Amino acid sequence: MNNRENASLLERLRSSQGAGTSGCIVFLLVAAVVAFFAVRVGPVYYANKSLEADVRTEASRAGANFLDDETVMRNIMELARRNEVRITRDNVKLERFAGQIYITITYSVPIDLVVTQRTFNFKIAASSFIGRL
Repeated sequence: MNNRENASLLERLRSSQGAGTSGCIVFLLVAAVVAFFAVRVGPVYYANKSLEADVRTEASRAGANFLDDETVMRNIMELARRNEVRITRDNVKLERFAGQIYITITYSVPIDLVVTQRTFNFKIAASSFIGRL
């Protein structure tokens, strides 16, 4: 390599240094935004999935043990409290039809995202046959 080729290589390296720094800053900004949303929204989705699993178990237990509606309602309200999900009895619908118990829970959770507020709507449905196998 001669001096002229070395000089052009050095010029190209010098001109690309700013692009690497700005790319890094953009990446860190995007990563910070994603982390912020994950911290705000993640616990809400985790609580919903945990409550959903608990309600499915409760539906199976209620069907197998012939639990009455009031007992099932109390158990569901306790599960919601344990999972830190704020629901009322109006959010829970219990039905018995054709030898099955159906549990449906619908609720909304508002989340403050600093620049806006978003409401997430959830619906949990579980069913089980009544009686033991």
